[in-house]
Amino acid sequence: MSRPARILVIDDEEAARYGISRALANQGYTLEEAADGTSALERIKEFQPDVIISDINMPGVDGLSLLRQVRREAAEPPLVVLVTAYGSEAVAAEALRAGAYDYLSKPFDVEQLRAVARNAVERQRLERELKQSRAALLHAEKMASLGRLVAGVAHEINTPLGVIQSNTQTAARAAHKIGEWSRAQPPETGEAVKRWVDVLGATSGLAESACERISAIVTNLRHFARLDEAELQRAQVRDGIESAVALLGRELGGTIDVVQELAELPEIECAPRQLNQLFMNLLENAVEAIRQSGRRGAIRIRAWSDDDTLKIAVEDNGCGIRAENLEKIFDPGFTTKGVKVGTGLGLPIAIQIARAHQGRIEVESRPGEGSTFTVTLARNRPA
Repeated sequence: MSRPARILVIDDEEAARYGISRALANQGYTLEEAADGTSALERIKEFQPDVIISDINMPGVDGLSLLRQVRREAAEPPLVVLVTAYGSEAVAAEALRAGAYDYLSKPFDVEQLRAVARNAVERQRLERELKQSRAALLHAEKMASLGRLVAGVAHEINTPLGVIQSNTQTAARAAHKIGEWSRAQPPETGEAVKRWVDVLGATSGLAESACERISAIVTNLRHFARLDEAELQRAQVRDGIESAVALLGRELGGTIDVVQELAELPEIECAPRQLNQLFMNLLENAVEAIRQSGRRGAIRIRAWSDDDTLKIAVEDNGCGIRAENLEKIFDPGFTTKGVKVGTGLGLPIAIQIARAHQGRIEVESRPGEGSTFTVTLARNRPA
């Protein structure tokens, strides 16, 4: 884990809580305590623990009930270790069937407790790494599918589009020639013909504009997917930013203003398709934050470079990120969209792409006001 593992200790006996917390102190964990199951459920939402160590027998919400509720409601459930009285093997077996990671029988010694906690933390770390690997694989498969889809769309659209463009141009030329002919006719004939020529010319102009728009959409799709190009090459990231903004036009819906401040940028050695996905993920994240705020949106995209790095900042005036969530937003599965809503993979995939380019993503946020995500990329990849 990139941050210290979080462990929540739950027990209605103060002495028991103190003993467990003291045993785990100075082990590299961030520790919190709760005195009962009811308050623990609220604390879990704020603290987002990786591991829970909870007594089974508690008034109100007991350990088993807490375990089942956490597994049912948490987007990324923590591992739960339940503590049971000596001789309660049947209860321990029920706990394991309910999904507990492990259990401890009272009395237990300090080393046993530390070993169980250490194993649970390691298990959670490995599961998250596996989830990241799966996310990266899914991302690669989606990008490959996107490339095939765009290639098919471009092929299927270009042929009929070419016919429409050719016919539109022919109609425009015909209208022009008819207009020239009408000027040589008697006034009453010329005026009647001119009205129809004007209609035909306007219609041809609208059709030509529509064709240009369709052609631009196809071009943006091709630029975004970077078809027929090597994966690693020297490329201009400005093209990817502009293509991502263009493709998000429908999502912006006229309610979000986008300002691009893109300085003259050098080409860098990169995987363009991956960087395009990174830009798209950050922009989609900004759009979602603005939607949650309920206000008219503004997104500001800045890009600049120095001798060693290239930086891209995406700033929004959305809902912002609470301080306790800042270090969790890049964890796979973490989402603020509600339980079981959203995959929580957009930002984890973005930071994986940045790291693959010897880069990083830094975030500054003001809850209720907005956030700024700054991507730093190496201009020259090390040999």
